[in-house]
Amino acid sequence: MATPTKSQPAKPGTSRSIPVIGIIVAVIVVIVVVAVVFAGNTEPGNEFGEPQVTGQLSLMPPDSRVDITATGETAPTVIGQDFDGNEVRIENDGRAKAIALLAHWCPHCQNEVPAVQAWIDSGGGVDGVDLYSVTTAMDSTRDNYPPSEWLDREGWTAPVIRDDSGNTVHSAFGSGGFPFWVFVNSDGTVAVRVAGSTPIETLEQIMQDLT
Repeated sequence: MATPTKSQPAKPGTSRSIPVIGIIVAVIVVIVVVAVVFAGNTEPGNEFGEPQVTGQLSLMPPDSRVDITATGETAPTVIGQDFDGNEVRIENDGRAKAIALLAHWCPHCQNEVPAVQAWIDSGGGVDGVDLYSVTTAMDSTRDNYPPSEWLDREGWTAPVIRDDSGNTVHSAFGSGGFPFWVFVNSDGTVAVRVAGSTPIETLEQIMQDLT
């Protein structure tokens, strides 16, 4: 009768250890990728924000390009973050405000942002009126994405609040067409809202008429 041959134990460093090591490495890679993806939702610089809207939660939608249906209504308070994670507040602080709600894919916004910035750079602006902006209606499949890079290219200096994926801030101000300007008096009430491309001269005149 033949004597059974005993199997020899694998020597350290042989190929039998390679599949196990490969599996471990693959698992680590997956964990790292998942962590990066989920962290990207909250890290400063993410395109979507987590703004908080209080007070008047939704103004009436505008019924014309230059709209007065919300005139006299108290503007909502918005607390959010810019693209660096810094807090930005749009609230009733006793100062008049011009708030530009911008969509990166909107050709009128792409024309108006550099025009407004050139006006500011040349000494424009109205004493007693603070300029704010909100990036909203963001869509990574559309032109000129991401908005953070767009505004950086234009040298945009107005404080920015990142809207969330549900466009909460845009809805709170009435969901007007882009660019959508909301002008607020120093007492916190809405003066007028303007949707669509607007000449600098008109924007300046509206700001001068704020009380």
